[in-house]
Amino acid sequence: MKTTEAIPYFASGKSFEIVYRKNSTSTPVKPHTHDALEIYFTLTDLPDVLLGDTVSGVARGSLIVIPPHCVHQLFNQKLTVYERYIITLNSNWLSAVFAADHELITYADITAKPLVIHLSDECVEELRAKLDVYLNKNKESITISDYADFFALMSSIDEYIAEGMEKNSEHKFSISDAQKKVNDIIAYINDHLTEPMTLEGIADEFHLNKDYLGRLFKEHTHATAGHYISVQRVGLAQNMLAEGRTVTEVQEALGFTSYAYFFKFFKKMTGISPSRYRKSEIGTGK
Repeated sequence: MKTTEAIPYFASGKSFEIVYRKNSTSTPVKPHTHDALEIYFTLTDLPDVLLGDTVSGVARGSLIVIPPHCVHQLFNQKLTVYERYIITLNSNWLSAVFAADHELITYADITAKPLVIHLSDECVEELRAKLDVYLNKNKESITISDYADFFALMSSIDEYIAEGMEKNSEHKFSISDAQKKVNDIIAYINDHLTEPMTLEGIADEFHLNKDYLGRLFKEHTHATAGHYISVQRVGLAQNMLAEGRTVTEVQEALGFTSYAYFFKFFKKMTGISPSRYRKSEIGTGK
């Protein structure tokens, strides 16, 4: 399926970053990926969250853990004020720091599933206070003390995540009938990423009018089906390249008819060539 939309791809150049945001949007960011682990602490109810292969609602007071290369889109209601803290950890930096003990943070692995863990009101206030203390102390230039403060904060967040996973208290997704239909469409797309797809073909599979399917998909993901397919395909390509597969192997596995076409697609999505990306990922031992 061809798409002419500009694809946002974000990768943090910093080792780590913590920001606080309370604002609205007139132009929501489309589904995208990061070459980073992102932990999103929402203080606002989110009605239509896309995490990998699931669209659902997420309640305020939740930790949303987004592994590297996981397609996501968290808020899309225009002019609605959203309050959240966003923690971003660069994938290459994480690999270097935890090279010998990478299983310490399994949710940072590129093969991990996204997590949504709802915190109690007490934990929400506790975590918010810790984040505010860190942000109030943070300086423009990072010192050893800043690293110590950061790891102390991450230790607390890791405990929240571990406790939620251990108690099996992950967020029970709130999924409407319309969202369930979109999730079924997403599941079909993900099962056929290496094959040619058209909106008409997908619509036929679900016995739907293609225009209706397109509107339904965009309403709940804030993107066209073509955009979603492109972002998922580049994420799959990144994972394959990071595993050591050659550019030609990845190009053929994803069904691209030529290296030139795959090169153009990958560079448009990520800003770098597939061979350069492969070299940078293998060099980190990921």
